Amino acid sequence: MSAFAYIGQAKTGQEFIDYVQTYDFGSVPPSFVVVHNSANPDASWAPLSGDPGTKWDRNEAGLSSDQIKAKRKPQLDTIKNYYVSLGWTTGPHLFIDERWIWLFTPMYDVGTHAASGNSYHDAQGKLHYSIGIETIGYFQHNGWPDSMQKLLQIAVQSLRDRLKNFEIVYHSAPTNQPASHDHSISFHRDYNKPECPGAIITPDYAIPILQKSYQTVYAQLRIVAPCAVFTAPDPDSPLASGPDNGMTTLAPGAVVNIGQQQDGWLHVAPNTTDPPGIGFLPSSYARPL
Repeated sequence: MSAFAYIGQAKTGQEFIDYVQTYDFGSVPPSFVVVHNSANPDASWAPLSGDPGTKWDRNEAGLSSDQIKAKRKPQLDTIKNYYVSLGWTTGPHLFIDERWIWLFTPMYDVGTHAASGNSYHDAQGKLHYSIGIETIGYFQHNGWPDSMQKLLQIAVQSLRDRLKNFEIVYHSAPTNQPASHDHSISFHRDYNKPECPGAIITPDYAIPILQKSYQTVYAQLRIVAPCAVFTAPDPDSPLASGPDNGMTTLAPGAVVNIGQQQDGWLHVAPNTTDPPGIGFLPSSYARPL
């Protein structure tokens, strides 16, 4: 049996944009997208049950971003190993949580994720295949959290802009009609799993989110003094790791995305592309644009 096609690497939003810009999709590129939810593993933002052991983001309190990434990688490997146990040699192409876009099966390979929605051949015998995107969580009662929305926007819009062969629209069609969804967005329920990607994630919910420019999701502030980013809203907490001598620093004039504000601290991204998540800095270091 062929080896399972697997990457297992996390990308920030900006890293994924850069990755897609030069990605070689081969002679037959993908031409539509299928959206899923993982269900199990679930997550604190979209729980399947009260069992903490199934949560993607379990046992992460006090961990740095790098530590969280390292902790989640074996969890992704476990999903790959499950697919291997089914006899699959490919899986979905991307897994998206609230922090990263995880590269799973290479996007130049036909994935395994949606039965007839994986691929089809048209009347002329030409292959058409989809990009399978898994959202981490069980979205029966909860929608996508803001940071996941942004990463989904980045993933889908970057692929659209690079491939130039699909639009962020949905076409209603009978089940198992992949040709009706070519050059557009579809959902696992359009093929063989009615409950996926979750009752909340309907076309009316998802398409406007995916269409919204990823540049407009978060409030933005300008840095006014040199500063380092902390892993927690506490001056005694460790510094966030990064490219500047092992830490993340921000220079005056830099514009950053901000999320939650609490007790004089800002939850920030190091740029205007990624969702807040790298760490925290005192609010006195930033001003409105």
